Amino acid sequence: MLLIGAVAALTAIRLTGLQVSVTELHADEAQYWAWAQNPAWGYYSKPPMVAWLIGLAQAVCGTGAACVRAPSVLIWAAIPLLVFGIGATLAGPRVGLWAGILALLAPGAAFSARVMSTDPPLLMFWALALLALVRLRAGGGAAWAAALAVGLGFGLLSKYAMVYWIGGLVLAAVVDPATRRVLRRPALWVGLSGGLALFAPNLIWNLDNALTTVRHTGVNMAGEKGARSLVEVISEGLEFISAQFGLAGPVVFAAVILAAAGWRKLTAEQRLLLAFSMPVFTVVTVAAFAQGANANWAASGLVAAFVLAPTVLAGRVGRAWLGAGLAFCGAVQALLLFGDARADRWVLPGDPYEPVMGWTAVAEAVASRARTEGATVIVAERRGEVANLAHALRETGLAVVAWPPEVEGQPQDHFQMTQPLTVAQAETVLAVATCEDAGRFAGWAEARRMQTVTLPAGAGAVRTLHLFRLSRPTGPVKRPVPCPDA
Repeated sequence: MLLIGAVAALTAIRLTGLQVSVTELHADEAQYWAWAQNPAWGYYSKPPMVAWLIGLAQAVCGTGAACVRAPSVLIWAAIPLLVFGIGATLAGPRVGLWAGILALLAPGAAFSARVMSTDPPLLMFWALALLALVRLRAGGGAAWAAALAVGLGFGLLSKYAMVYWIGGLVLAAVVDPATRRVLRRPALWVGLSGGLALFAPNLIWNLDNALTTVRHTGVNMAGEKGARSLVEVISEGLEFISAQFGLAGPVVFAAVILAAAGWRKLTAEQRLLLAFSMPVFTVVTVAAFAQGANANWAASGLVAAFVLAPTVLAGRVGRAWLGAGLAFCGAVQALLLFGDARADRWVLPGDPYEPVMGWTAVAEAVASRARTEGATVIVAERRGEVANLAHALRETGLAVVAWPPEVEGQPQDHFQMTQPLTVAQAETVLAVATCEDAGRFAGWAEARRMQTVTLPAGAGAVRTLHLFRLSRPTGPVKRPVPCPDA
């Protein structure tokens, strides 16, 4: 009951935080919203779950930023309860309670619950699949096989990083005799098969679309950075490691490292949990040193880490460390809520709020110029600009499109793939660019710079865009040469 009450209270606070936040959608969130307008089994860069969730929320509360982000808050209400179930099954209700509270208050949860991304559904379904496994390990039956199918299948439909879960199962079977016994049960294989069956439509979609999402994911994993100095390699790797202390909470991640260092002394249950956490952190840390990695790429390892930490930090001293960690987590949560509500008044180093501020004002200026020029189509060059303008102009009747790919080139984002500018749309177009050179727009009878828009993007930053009137293409619509700063 204590955990349920804490979850309910913090969920209400987080939902209120979305309502009072002055931030607008990030480019990725706006892109996911655009996906949600056309439900499908797959999209250019991600599986479909994030778009499905936004679509469901939109049907309930509309298309505003708070509504787009609301599913994350609700998902982060479910994750601690699932984590409690894992901890209670493996080590008793006291450990389950600590684990659930750690999951509820983790800095990564506080940050993730205020944005819409693929990570919250991934972690929820990862936790469901892990709970199903430990319940099968404890003798559970068909209902837990069905839960495993839902967790695995919907997890893969959320983010392909769910495949790490299969690796965790293999490692757990190596280090935990009880998990090996589960592998001999038909219920486990029914669950795994059911999960793959749920995921199959996305595979079919990829086959029908030239393996678009798979190819994009592979490019991300391979990295696109050029040669790096040794200092850059070390600094990026250490930055990734430090970020894990921040996402999980410094005490939780330290407990995972302690558990790995004391491997020989762990119980079978602790080894199972380590199998579902430490390998994820290790693989992505190696990738971070090799080519760089985003901090959230190892997020799936957090679920088992939340349960592992209170089993490692036992006794009075351990509980004191956990309590100190929770105090730190609570401070981070309060800071983020306060910051989002005052983002238009804070001047912070690096202007972290700049990507999510000022797009409504830009859209109003763009719409006004479009009406003046008689344009009904807006074309932008960068994925983020297309996404943000599409969301901000959603009620104006203006079509927002992308420039087509390079001649005979592959689309580089969702908008190039699904809504490139065509000759049929191009009688009069308003182009949005980040540089003022009208000469980049070859192949148009008229290409004139009409206006430069410079507007605040938060308290300490401005956003400058140049608007061009393009009329009557003289041939096929071609992408302009990049701006010098692109």
